[in-house]
Amino acid sequence: MKFTLPSVLLFIFSCACTAATELKKITLPHPPNGDILLLAERKQLLVSGYSQFSRWLTKVDLTDFSATLSPLPDNAQFFASAVLAGDKAPQLVFLTLDGVSRLAADGSHAIQLVASDSLYRVLDPNRLRSADFVLNLGSPLSDFLIADFQHAHLYRQQADGSFRHYPLPIPALVQSWRDSPDYTPRQHYIVDVNQDQLPDLAFVWQGKIQAFLQQQDGSFNTKALVMDWPVTLSTEQEADQRNDAGRSYTGQNIDTLRDLTDIDGDGVADLVINREQLADALERNNSFRIHFGSVTEQGLAFNAAPDTTITTDTSPIAVVIDDFNADGRKDFYIPSTHFGVGTIIRVLLRGSANLDIDFYLLSEQRQYPDKADFRQQATIDVSIGNLRYDMPLFLLADTQGNGHKSLLVGEGTDELRLYRHEHKRLFSRKSERIKLALPRDARKVKVFDLTGNGKEDLVLPFDSQEDESRRNQLHILLSQ
Repeated sequence: MKFTLPSVLLFIFSCACTAATELKKITLPHPPNGDILLLAERKQLLVSGYSQFSRWLTKVDLTDFSATLSPLPDNAQFFASAVLAGDKAPQLVFLTLDGVSRLAADGSHAIQLVASDSLYRVLDPNRLRSADFVLNLGSPLSDFLIADFQHAHLYRQQADGSFRHYPLPIPALVQSWRDSPDYTPRQHYIVDVNQDQLPDLAFVWQGKIQAFLQQQDGSFNTKALVMDWPVTLSTEQEADQRNDAGRSYTGQNIDTLRDLTDIDGDGVADLVINREQLADALERNNSFRIHFGSVTEQGLAFNAAPDTTITTDTSPIAVVIDDFNADGRKDFYIPSTHFGVGTIIRVLLRGSANLDIDFYLLSEQRQYPDKADFRQQATIDVSIGNLRYDMPLFLLADTQGNGHKSLLVGEGTDELRLYRHEHKRLFSRKSERIKLALPRDARKVKVFDLTGNGKEDLVLPFDSQEDESRRNQLHILLSQ
């Protein structure tokens, strides 16, 4: 049955949960089981949802928190925001079966911006998700990157709103060991590889970093420059560690590019290599090897050996690289768990697994510590009968508007623990406890500055699997 969302606000209340924390809670009726996108300049929050037989996109007005259903192009697969010629504020765009489109001002029809093939040839009528197909390559206007099976198609927007097409010969990433092949776009990286002050596009293919250079007129070379940096990456064949591939797990390393970004704050891009060390099919650990970039006459350069390394004895579930303490240097935030025999036994006996949340801070000497600067523990709830695992809430948010992140950790589904930043240590030892309904699976909880006051807020989606009292609702917590 199609869900019709009334554009009404159910209730608003302020709760002084502790002497130090004040939140305003807003509840909207919405099955929020899709993705969430913020259009800050337009003061809109876009929330997608779906049922077995329909899909929808809700537009939440952040001035009065009213909500209305937004029209959708019939062939839309993904949505994102982009700055288009003639409009300084980002607007909603869709990746469709035949290119990129936007809605007309009155929402009555779709206007095609770019015609392009992609990996997505057949419509999924029950899903609408956000996707990373919009780029910023140094122009005030947005560009599009669309992958098909043999190319990454770059469309550069011109001042008059037209687009120039550059087919970059980078094939999709394919995994064919299952019964059905799986095709995904390759991760792209925006980096100035030749140090001419123009962003270039880089991809990893065949174990090499391949860059497509931007020219002074904004055009792009369609022939890749294979970087000769002295850093070894695993090929797709080397990374194919499975029992049926005929290779032993023992002693194997898989080196992949985790990121190509400025870590130490000197304005020059650095390499982050993820080394996965395998003992067997379950036991493995990860290290993150950082190579700081330097500028030479030939462009960006790196040392062969890593300049600093983070080593974990667990399997990271996610890795966040960001500046947590406002010192201009990027730090690591690594939630992880042990996927060994002990974990399997614990899951079978207790229905849960331990989660370690480790924080590594980059020092003034550009070094990460041997042991985490801060560790917080949480619990993953596992339901074997339902083939489901529910992640606890663990997020970083600048709730005070001073650039310092606070750690938010969920305690079950009815309490939020807030650990504030401290000058002598990353987070306080004692937490502020806030009685609050939390989603059973917090992976879709988002952090945004919704009101523009410099303080980050929480968006909590409650889907159809929640308790009846909060089922199919969207809760918004505003930092006051």
